Amino acid sequence: MTETPVSDQFFIERLLRATPVAWVTRTMIALNVLMWLANVAGGMSPLQPAPIELLAWGGNLAAFTQQQPWRLLTATFLHAGAIHLAFNMWALWNMGEVAERFYGNLQYLLVYLLSGIFGSLASMHFAAQKGVSVGASGAIFGVAGMLLAALFTKHDRLPAPLVASMRTSLLIFVGYSLFLGFTSGVVDNAAHIGGLLAGFVLASIMAAKFDWANYRNSAVSRALIALAVALVAGYIGWMTLPASIM
Repeated sequence: MTETPVSDQFFIERLLRATPVAWVTRTMIALNVLMWLANVAGGMSPLQPAPIELLAWGGNLAAFTQQQPWRLLTATFLHAGAIHLAFNMWALWNMGEVAERFYGNLQYLLVYLLSGIFGSLASMHFAAQKGVSVGASGAIFGVAGMLLAALFTKHDRLPAPLVASMRTSLLIFVGYSLFLGFTSGVVDNAAHIGGLLAGFVLASIMAAKFDWANYRNSAVSRALIALAVALVAGYIGWMTLPASIM
């Protein structure tokens, strides 16, 4: 039986009580900013760092990442200058706290990190074969994917006006960002798409915190299933890397 959607105000109040502090979003922003500050303190240009410098700090370049898989994650905390950092942190701030409260701190953290890794892995099939790929945008598109999963697969548990307004703004953000990526020679759209798909799929499997009964009964089991799916997909993605970089 489908539950009657709650009112906007009651929904928001209950969501805030369920996840009082969106500490993961704030921590991820702080870590990204601190990494950029460390880069600058180490002599890197604040606006246009050299690819070789980003590589030395853990950037994603397929030939290196195949030997050092930790770069799949470290690359997501590096940025190609202050403008790149500012735009990504603005997007994370605007979407992150909502997604974190929709799914809870720990599930959100898991999806954020996995989306970043899948974004890096997707990039290894394309842009990172020839250039150094960095940035939190794969993880941030994963956050957008989480929200889209809630709005398209769990919409009957959300207030209808919230669904309508959020769907429009998110689809515009994703569509415009991907269009910009396809028409620009400097945007790593593979990382965006990889992160977006990872976030959508994982969040679709997980129990949303606003679906109160389902979250209480199955959050742990669903999170474990999502993690298992991520491991299988990650293995396939890694094993199907182009032969030229293996």
